[in-house]
Amino acid sequence: MATIITDLKETFRRGNIYIQLIYINVAVFILTTLTEVMFQLFNRSIAGVFEWLELPASVIRFILQPWSLLTYMFMHAGFMHILFNMLWLYWFGALFLSFFSAKHLRGVYILGGICGGLLYMAAYNIFPYFRPMTDYSFMLGLRIFNHRNTSFIQALKELNL
Repeated sequence: MATIITDLKETFRRGNIYIQLIYINVAVFILTTLTEVMFQLFNRSIAGVFEWLELPASVIRFILQPWSLLTYMFMHAGFMHILFNMLWLYWFGALFLSFFSAKHLRGVYILGGICGGLLYMAAYNIFPYFRPMTDYSFMLGLRIFNHRNTSFIQALKELNL
């Protein structure tokens, strides 16, 4: 067991920036998944715990948790979500590094996440279609959740575009 942890630490230390980002994302996913399992084993509700790490659509809720603009980038909703996000990061991270530096990739990752989060909040607060949903909508990674079962195509039809 100690050699596995030592190997993981060494791979993280020597790895490219995209490998380090993958390790961080997977570590956060494992930590949150294990926390969720522990809560379920003790028959406790976890509903409000991870809301503090998710990016809320409501500006008022965002003012209470400004750190969520960074933490939502490392949260994933399930195994398939993290699997495909990390595959994309692995493939395109290597491609990106063949043209730019690790410093640029880190900046694009962080600033892209911040800009995406701000755009998400702006869309939910500017466009009239989303206004009824802002109190209970949040963004987790790049997946957008709300409690209405409305597809994107149906949403566009309702906007009469």
